[in-house]
Amino acid sequence: MGSTALNNINQLTPDNLAIRDLRELLFLEVLQAGAINEIVDLNYGVLNGAHLGGVGEFGLLGEDKAMCRPTFNNTNLATQQKIWELGRIVVAEEMCADDFESTVAKFSMKTGTDRADLTQTDLLSYIIEPRLKTAIEKMIWRVSWFGDKAAQNVYDGGIIKDGIDVKFFTMADGLFKKLFAITAANTKQRVTIAANTAATYTAQRDNMRASGAATGVIDALVYNANPILRQAEGRFILCTQSFADALAIDIKANNKGSDLQWQSLFGGLAYATEYNGEKLIRLPIWDEMIQAFEDNGTTLNKPHRALFCTKDNLKVGFESSNLMPDLKIWFSEDDQTNKILGRDKMGTLTWQDELIQFAY
Repeated sequence: MGSTALNNINQLTPDNLAIRDLRELLFLEVLQAGAINEIVDLNYGVLNGAHLGGVGEFGLLGEDKAMCRPTFNNTNLATQQKIWELGRIVVAEEMCADDFESTVAKFSMKTGTDRADLTQTDLLSYIIEPRLKTAIEKMIWRVSWFGDKAAQNVYDGGIIKDGIDVKFFTMADGLFKKLFAITAANTKQRVTIAANTAATYTAQRDNMRASGAATGVIDALVYNANPILRQAEGRFILCTQSFADALAIDIKANNKGSDLQWQSLFGGLAYATEYNGEKLIRLPIWDEMIQAFEDNGTTLNKPHRALFCTKDNLKVGFESSNLMPDLKIWFSEDDQTNKILGRDKMGTLTWQDELIQFAY
């Protein structure tokens, strides 16, 4: 029985029995997807339909009143609540030992009657499990940001690349969908990136790198933002790699300031710098997913994006008590296959919609 994409190790074949220890194999470079908790507020133990409530500030206080018998007001604290909408995510994979017989993995497999059982082998421990962890982390990024319960392929009028099953997106609405809706309803919170509407991949890239384009966008993003956001603790600007590249080119070419000095974050997941006193974090994983999933064959869907907000305003909720589902990995005696199963529910929220400024 054929196995899943986890078995791409079959592309690595033995070379005169020279490679025997799978731990010696160099992994193909994979963009790290961990540490999403550094830029969004993760909530655990969330139930679908649960209300998330919060208390804001008092209204106006302090009046010009007489000394005696003042009138006591009943000024209320501002409150708000939002409702969690969680969707089901399932990881269900199956592997057959036959798929590994012609690969370097065969040296790590068991012998005799137990050969079909891949559990407690180097193959599972050092190749499958680490890659599975990376895939699950990327799944969390994909659903958190690119999820859309109404997702459709390009040939059906949507934005998901043809050939990719929309079931990988329809479990929950992600943060991008909610951010697009917020800024469509209140255009003062949007900064338009004209390069996104160009007619080809090359034009989208080159137009973003035109003189003054990137600095104009980021300046408007900050200067037009809500004053409360501009003084909020922990505020930052998240952006695509493509936008960060254009900004660096613009600054250097037009002598608009010092070259951006990037610092690696979260094991290479992201890179941070400062622009005019504001923390700027570039997220190559956004570009990776836009290019992989939102490509109509001629252009990318809004390849340049920059978001000015705070971590507390971007919420991702899980029904479980952990970031990833509790995976079960076992060998089935009946059909002699190895199975992986994990389940969870997840969803997203934006907390204070007015404290979001989004360029796209």
